[in-house]
Amino acid sequence: MVLAAKVRFMTHSLSLNVRERDPLGRRNVTRETSDLPRKFLREGKLHFLALYWLMMQSDLGREGIEHSGSYRFADHIYRNQPSGRNWLGRMIDALLLRMPATRAFHRRYHRAQDAIRSRLSTSSGNEPIRVLAVPCGIPRDVGELPPHLLAEIEYIGIDLDPEVLALAERHLAGCELAARRFVLGDALDESVYPDQCDCAISTGLGEFLSDSELLTLYKNVHSKLAFGGIFYTSATSFEPRSEAMLDAFELRTHYRDSMQLGALLETLPWRSLQLTVDPTGLQTFVVAEK
Repeated sequence: MVLAAKVRFMTHSLSLNVRERDPLGRRNVTRETSDLPRKFLREGKLHFLALYWLMMQSDLGREGIEHSGSYRFADHIYRNQPSGRNWLGRMIDALLLRMPATRAFHRRYHRAQDAIRSRLSTSSGNEPIRVLAVPCGIPRDVGELPPHLLAEIEYIGIDLDPEVLALAERHLAGCELAARRFVLGDALDESVYPDQCDCAISTGLGEFLSDSELLTLYKNVHSKLAFGGIFYTSATSFEPRSEAMLDAFELRTHYRDSMQLGALLETLPWRSLQLTVDPTGLQTFVVAEK
């Protein structure tokens, strides 16, 4: 039960566009306390102190605790390879990666691949489709597509962190994409978006945006999608059993179920809007067509 709650805590630590190096001065780390063990001792929460130590042995656990919203955290789940400081850390890491909530998180990027394939299936093939990722993180979703599909894609990645952009570019360096471009910019600033994208992907950012900010993101994407373009995104639902853990580790996030997410998306004139709730109930996947 403790491990399950911890996984739910960490699966809310998503890959954000609100980076530590954000020129606007924002941070992706929501913690207010620099020394969590001291806080747990002061509050008499010794069970959290023990859990903290255990999770810090795991690479996934440590990244989730120290950098809530880290792109490395999301990439660790996507890679699905246990690692840690020692044998105990690797064992805990493997357990975390097998938890239902983590598997739901893992399915997020496979769903992104499905969205790209869907848009490619309707392409004339005369020229590459433009795939926009905002924020881009480390783009395993695109990089793992087969070469014959990569050749039909012009990839554009937007992120606020120059280190992330460098890693993304390095990750795609050996891929046979038709073209690739990386943009340092804010997802809430429409001016950084390229025109006429055929497919847009945005996961992980919405959990750290207010409703008004998230609507701005959706409007930016909608305005830059070509007619018939596809937008793929996701959201995390509230899970009451994990709330005590989230509060203890000071992870402030915005939960949205499928109805709340749909209400925001329906303010824009999509031709079609499909929302699918993961069997765990912790993730909602969206495919919207302009």
